[in-house]
Amino acid sequence: MKFPNWLSQRAVQKKDAIAILFKSDCTKSWTYSELNQEVDQWVAFLRSQGIVSGDRVGLLLSNHPRYIMLVHALSQCGAVAVFLNIRLTVAELSWQIKDSQTKYLLCDQLTNPIANNISSGFQQNQIQKNQVQIVEADQTLAFAVKCEEISSPKARKFPQDINLADVQGIFYTSGTTGKPKGVPLTYGNHFHSAIASTLHLGIVPSDNWLLCMPLFHVGGLAIAWRSVINGTTLTLLPRFDEQMVLAAIAECRVTIISLVPIMLTRLLQHPQWQNLQQLRAILLGGAPASDELIERCQQLNLPIMPTYGMTETASQITTLSPDQVSTKQGSSGLPLLGNRIRIVDIDNPQQEMSHGEIGQILVQGASVMSGYLHHRQPDAIQDDWLYTGDLGYVDVEGYLYVVSRRDDLIISGGENIYPHEIEAILLSHPAISEACVVGICDRDWGESVAVVIVSQEDLSLTEVRIFCEQKSLARYKLPKLVSVWKSLPKTASGKLLRQEIRKKVQDSLDHSIF
Repeated sequence: MKFPNWLSQRAVQKKDAIAILFKSDCTKSWTYSELNQEVDQWVAFLRSQGIVSGDRVGLLLSNHPRYIMLVHALSQCGAVAVFLNIRLTVAELSWQIKDSQTKYLLCDQLTNPIANNISSGFQQNQIQKNQVQIVEADQTLAFAVKCEEISSPKARKFPQDINLADVQGIFYTSGTTGKPKGVPLTYGNHFHSAIASTLHLGIVPSDNWLLCMPLFHVGGLAIAWRSVINGTTLTLLPRFDEQMVLAAIAECRVTIISLVPIMLTRLLQHPQWQNLQQLRAILLGGAPASDELIERCQQLNLPIMPTYGMTETASQITTLSPDQVSTKQGSSGLPLLGNRIRIVDIDNPQQEMSHGEIGQILVQGASVMSGYLHHRQPDAIQDDWLYTGDLGYVDVEGYLYVVSRRDDLIISGGENIYPHEIEAILLSHPAISEACVVGICDRDWGESVAVVIVSQEDLSLTEVRIFCEQKSLARYKLPKLVSVWKSLPKTASGKLLRQEIRKKVQDSLDHSIF
């Protein structure tokens, strides 16, 4: 099914309405008409670099309006965007670029050194037969494209229609084993996610959604798509900063915000936290929110909306309304329109669990991916149901309660961390014979990385962190606790009893903040 290009249509229907407010050192705005004109310039620029329909183009960019413009421009070129986490190391990014068969890599002044290191690595190691082409997408470069090229009939022959079945972008998500998996999301996935969210939240002409999360996360990009589909305003920040967020809410008349729990916790610690009371919706996801945080928000009468979703579902799949938080404490709500949820037995997926019984969460809907890149984990989707690996239950009214997020997966500050990657690095240390990585409770971050090792040396936390850094592990994945044991408990078949280890580590702590 095809749609008229969303941005081009809004540029006609709401040409003078504010599309983007960018609040950095100063505030700059673009109407829908102006945004569409700049996207045309970016399309001409991308075409001048040789980017054509079907090319996979990596986005290694910081939060800036040009990021959103380039997403739209790539769409009009018919190219597939590959969303890259700028917090990863060169080694981690290089693997994702190779795995996604990225042909071009767009960077900015901030990420240019990383991009060049990636390119140098490919050339030295001959990892990729066709070297990735680095393109610095600086604003001045786009404007350098000749005006006649932009306005010529040839330049305007871009694919204007949006085919819902086409892949818009590839996102990488961490599993509990092996390498990250690429998640191809179609325009249809984004569209149905946006419509389902809007039908739940409602829409007000003056709506203004504050985006302070990274645009390389599906939760960040989802806000950009919802805003253009709804024809409302998006206020973009270069990064999360408590003062900037609270000031933007007041000065830009923000009505909706999406946060992970650690962000909301920090905002509530700020002297100007009362600005949050101006909002009509605070979507809270990315990691489980503590009972303490939920209760405090209720006391302050903040309109929080706990959600459950993942990259594979193009963001939220269930959402709780603010007026239900007190009666459905701990729930992440009902499925949004068009989505379904089932709870099945962990060992026997054919058996559906009764209300209140914990099992594996299965989801179905038009926003759910069709499968992982390169058909990795082919059994993840069966009979159109995504087997999330998450555990939870539903009550008699169908409200979802998530008990744990993928047995082994660690979620710290909204970032997914898989233990096996860190364990592989630890086991390369000459003194370490066994290693187990688990997530422990952390009031600020949701979870922190804890390491239990069997070692010939009494290694300190500092020594372990330095070793992991030297092995190109991203900083947010570094351990915050190290314990040295004589042996690690295992099953008869030799598998680590991870939950038993986690419980023992957690029980030894006094729940202090790391």
